[in-house]
Amino acid sequence: MGGNDTQKFVRIADNAGLVSKDGSKIRIHRRTVKENYVEYVFQLPQGLSVNDFQLKLDHFQDGINAKTKLPDINLSDVKSINLKTNPILQIREILQKKKEQIKDIELSFDGMLKFKVWTAPLTNNFLYEKELFKKVSGWEVPVGITREKLIKHNFETEYNLIVAGSPGYGKTVFLKNIITTLTARQIKNVNFFLIDLKGGLAFNRFKWLEQVRGLAKDKKEALKILKQAQSMMNERINFLLQRGYEDVAEAGFPERYFVVIDEAADIANDKDCQELIEDICRRGRGAGFRTVYCTQYPSNQAISSQVRQTVNAQVCFRLRTAAASRAVLDADGAEILPRIPGRAIYWADERSVVQTPYITNKFIDKTIKPNITYRARKDDDYVSNFNKGAKARKYTLELEEIGLS
Repeated sequence: MGGNDTQKFVRIADNAGLVSKDGSKIRIHRRTVKENYVEYVFQLPQGLSVNDFQLKLDHFQDGINAKTKLPDINLSDVKSINLKTNPILQIREILQKKKEQIKDIELSFDGMLKFKVWTAPLTNNFLYEKELFKKVSGWEVPVGITREKLIKHNFETEYNLIVAGSPGYGKTVFLKNIITTLTARQIKNVNFFLIDLKGGLAFNRFKWLEQVRGLAKDKKEALKILKQAQSMMNERINFLLQRGYEDVAEAGFPERYFVVIDEAADIANDKDCQELIEDICRRGRGAGFRTVYCTQYPSNQAISSQVRQTVNAQVCFRLRTAAASRAVLDADGAEILPRIPGRAIYWADERSVVQTPYITNKFIDKTIKPNITYRARKDDDYVSNFNKGAKARKYTLELEEIGLS
């Protein structure tokens, strides 16, 4: 493992103004060397918060990676040299690799300030394969992998989700991951209202899914779908109230309804659409409604304060500015993500830098093929369905087929 960066951390914090009013600085508590990283644990000076350090994380990232005259060489590097086959060339290759090596910094807090300095790079190639289905359960979807584990998002505990990022970095691929995963894992229980304001092309392959209630590709169609979703939500809420249930979980209703909006900024100035989205986000939880709000132009205008307040988690790909990052994450960080498609910050209970899974259209088509139907579905009687307990799709609430192409 590389050298000791303790003093670098202290100097960087000092130079970045991360010092308390009484002059107290971060103080090392312990340094632990692991196989692929070194963990530095510091005592946090009184008067400073972990968010103060999170906002200056790029200072630590750049400072730790400042070039030195001598690259860090460790014992494992020496042991890897084969003395029988041109050791000089091997040493040169190791030195060159060390010069090019970028240390990634991760920050966490559990009463102590913890920096992890990684030397093993996070993969930039995480292909979505069938095995991933076995690693999620219930209403979970795979968000991505860190160097240590698979990160999952659970829509039963984190009801609404914001997805943001500049074009080409993975937003739409991630939305297709959500739709495909939930379709495969919850065939009888998942329902989608899809709104693709980039012309409908990204979601076109899902149009004839049995689980899709309608696909909107412009503002007019979006308004129609949102009204349908709200009407259905209101009926479900009224039914629960009449029967004395707190939510669909208590009532034993297995179905969930997802409003997925790609490029939501295009309807950010549409008052009618925004009021519907905000209402579904605010009141939909108990009725089993979930919202995935996606935009490539995050700002306080594109993501209203009402939507932001009802969102439990964010997936943020690379953005151009710190201001855009703050609009999504309430903190800088997305603007310094590497220019790697699929690299993102996931924030729920804690923030994690992940490589999101790349799901191919071929894999999607193969997975959803059994659920494709070109026949219009008949409406079931709402009250009789709920009286029967919604134990199967034929007993569940059906919405009038919207019929948008």
